[in-house]
Amino acid sequence: MSVLGIMLQVGSSATSGNTILLAILYNLFWIVMMVLFFFQDYVMIWRYSYTVGNFLSGLGKLINDNVNLIINHMEQLLKSNGFSQGIDKAGVEKVVRDLMEYVVIEPVNAEPTGLMRTLKLLVTTYNERLEDAVRSVLSNVNRPLLQNVVDAVDGLRELNFIYKVIMHYYRLSNKYKNPYLMMQVYMLLPILREYVNALNGAITTFLKGQPVGDAAGPLTAYRFLNLCGNAEELTHNVKDTYIGICNFENRRVYVVKARGPGGTVGNLDDAIIYLMERIGVRPRLVITVDAALKLEGERTGSIAEGVGVAMGGIGVERFNIERTASKYGVPLYAILIKMSMPEALSAMPKEVESAVNEAVERVKGIIRERTREGDEVILVGVGNTCGVAQ
Repeated sequence: MSVLGIMLQVGSSATSGNTILLAILYNLFWIVMMVLFFFQDYVMIWRYSYTVGNFLSGLGKLINDNVNLIINHMEQLLKSNGFSQGIDKAGVEKVVRDLMEYVVIEPVNAEPTGLMRTLKLLVTTYNERLEDAVRSVLSNVNRPLLQNVVDAVDGLRELNFIYKVIMHYYRLSNKYKNPYLMMQVYMLLPILREYVNALNGAITTFLKGQPVGDAAGPLTAYRFLNLCGNAEELTHNVKDTYIGICNFENRRVYVVKARGPGGTVGNLDDAIIYLMERIGVRPRLVITVDAALKLEGERTGSIAEGVGVAMGGIGVERFNIERTASKYGVPLYAILIKMSMPEALSAMPKEVESAVNEAVERVKGIIRERTREGDEVILVGVGNTCGVAQ
């Protein structure tokens, strides 16, 4: 046989071998695709379950660490207040974990008449229950320090609620082999991680008694009050709330904020009602200053002005202020200091602290432009006043 014939025969054999190999690979590919098609739900559940499970493990450890942090902080507070004996850590842990499971049931809203009064009652009852439980352990500790612990426990309760909800859907998805439930939690994990980290930072910040980003409103009110002339405190019976009176360019300004330096948001709506209903203040306008969550792309510490009541929460206090102001035809002005969720709950960043000074100037500008000498004005610093005096 010639050399050319031998080469052709070898080439033909190689081509045949490659064809067989390609056929085998092609068939294997479709077999794998069919297996993945029939078992895709299990593959998806395994993938998402692994990630969500790791998140839950980390969150559970974070909650336990914060429980121990709060207990140790309580022990240090008692020792610094002359309680030399050790505390019953098991008993204190039971109190803390019971508060973590405390439930506030929403009122019936099918009949809206009196709904806001009911919500106000529930919020007040919850806050009093939380404070009474912490006071049962820290009976000899002064109230500002006790309020900081209450805020830390409230943050821990929120962390525990997140853990329980995610665990619910995690187990439900595994129970019914439903990947779409797990997928929803998986998609929300980046947002949940940011919120969890913010709450974790808030617990530490509250225990240290440092101003948080959400204290921008009270700090604005405090700094404005210090710039006024003849500033003095008004005697009243509104719980956890400071009302000051000062003179700004021949205008009488009533400054309202939560009473510091303990962590509390006060009862600002009750203070407004007290001023306008009880002692007959007729303000030319009401100015509220509060922290606001910024949108992605907005700068931390940027300020926006507007109309309305700058106040978050479930809307009870905002409703009461709006109703009282509208009753007497008082315009409502708002100043918002922008920040992210972690910045609002953690130690106040420098950008927010600097923005407070600008907010004070904005308040001055609104008063100068919208009022005349002899008018009355109410300025409300909205937010948690942890670390802010008065």
